[in-house]
Amino acid sequence: MQIYCCIVILLAACTAARADYFTDVGYDTLREELGASLPVATGVPVMIVEAGKTNDAGEVTYAPDRLNAAFQGKKITVGEGGPQVYAPFSGHATGVARRFFGLQLSVSPGIEQVSSYLVGNWFGPVFLRLGQVRPPKVTAHRVASHAWVGSAAKEVMDQANDDTLRRVDWLIETDELFHVVGFNGGNKAPLLADAFNVLSVAHTGFDRHRKTLALGRDYIAGRTRPHLVVPDKTPSAATGRVASVAALLVGVGHADPLLSRGATANRRGDKIFNAERTEIIKAVLLAGADRVTRNASGVDIVGYRVNGSNRTANGLDRRYGAGQLNIHNSYRILLAGEQDSAEDHASGGRMGPAGFDHDESFGGLGDSNRQATYRFSTGSVAGYLVLSLVWNIDIRGSGGLLAFDSTATLYDLDMLLYEVSGDNLIGVAESRSRRDNSENIHLLLAPEREYVLRIQPGAGQGPFEWDYGVAWWFVEVNVARR
Repeated sequence: MQIYCCIVILLAACTAARADYFTDVGYDTLREELGASLPVATGVPVMIVEAGKTNDAGEVTYAPDRLNAAFQGKKITVGEGGPQVYAPFSGHATGVARRFFGLQLSVSPGIEQVSSYLVGNWFGPVFLRLGQVRPPKVTAHRVASHAWVGSAAKEVMDQANDDTLRRVDWLIETDELFHVVGFNGGNKAPLLADAFNVLSVAHTGFDRHRKTLALGRDYIAGRTRPHLVVPDKTPSAATGRVASVAALLVGVGHADPLLSRGATANRRGDKIFNAERTEIIKAVLLAGADRVTRNASGVDIVGYRVNGSNRTANGLDRRYGAGQLNIHNSYRILLAGEQDSAEDHASGGRMGPAGFDHDESFGGLGDSNRQATYRFSTGSVAGYLVLSLVWNIDIRGSGGLLAFDSTATLYDLDMLLYEVSGDNLIGVAESRSRRDNSENIHLLLAPEREYVLRIQPGAGQGPFEWDYGVAWWFVEVNVARR
């Protein structure tokens, strides 16, 4: 059995959190609104994957400090299949973990079950099973934090990097395990930000930006990274922060089945409602993000998509992705519930001011469901509408004892917005990327108008059947008349 080893580059260490962070990302607003009903992600099992560091005594450290007061009452399983090193702990891992599931700095302090992995062992027979014929391990985990960047060893670099990304993408789609990965803009580190189905994050003051690298036919260069930014000092800190919010949203989606119109099951047999599926959590985070910020805790977003060179084909900003995390917005989008397209429900596809939809069989047998239509009306006040469409790359994979099949298919979807004028539809915005697996629209809508949102295959997309998630958020604004 051959296990590929990896050269892992540790991201900058986390520093002390700033008190105004919770205000800047909308968490204080949510806390004031919900009070004792505030969700805390109780019952959501998670994993934290960290790079190892060898100390002077030759010990490999990678795990959070389980004796830290921030982790009181939590079960942190350390070293599955690898070194059982606990002391001394990793300061970097402790900093990420405090933001991910700690009692003071996390928005998901209810997390109790945590698995701590060393990157090299997580890649190997313990979990991902890189280089083996077996698929990745069956797991109950729902959110994973990866606050590291890196690449495979030189002698197997292209093959191992490519295989890693395919296995991660398959795991996200098949087991609904949401991956949040740190992104530092390095030019030689495709892991794991170059995967299609992950959510890549950086900090708002991030000034080193690149797109994805080219890894074979399917993992093409030029895709938008990062997806989201956070007002903290490092990509590592941002990773813990967003993983915490992802766990909160997964917990909300699982706790209230009425938010969803359908469900699936992972390989373990766990019931996964539509509101907690990976495409929906990603779409909700993108749609809820702030494109304009007034941070007390750090630097702000400057000129979102103002300069043409910062505009990506899928509607994001090459520096900030969808913008800065806003927990309040994303929670409200999810809580508005699933709202079907006109093709899937007798309601006629009416969109509320916020909400989401998961289409399980878009395209459909014989192209029977090749278009999805949603309708939306504005009231007496103008407002900003944000739309985010997300779908996963399809890795054939396998289950049970079958050999893992890394064959990949990336479907091409477009998102178009029209204004209704009598019997005509007038195009007002569109997102038509040919490289990414998300489309995004953000624009000011006029008051007292009727709009139609349409999701359809891109030009040249042949027959297919796949699923997608779309989320939206409309905020009324007062526009002064001249």
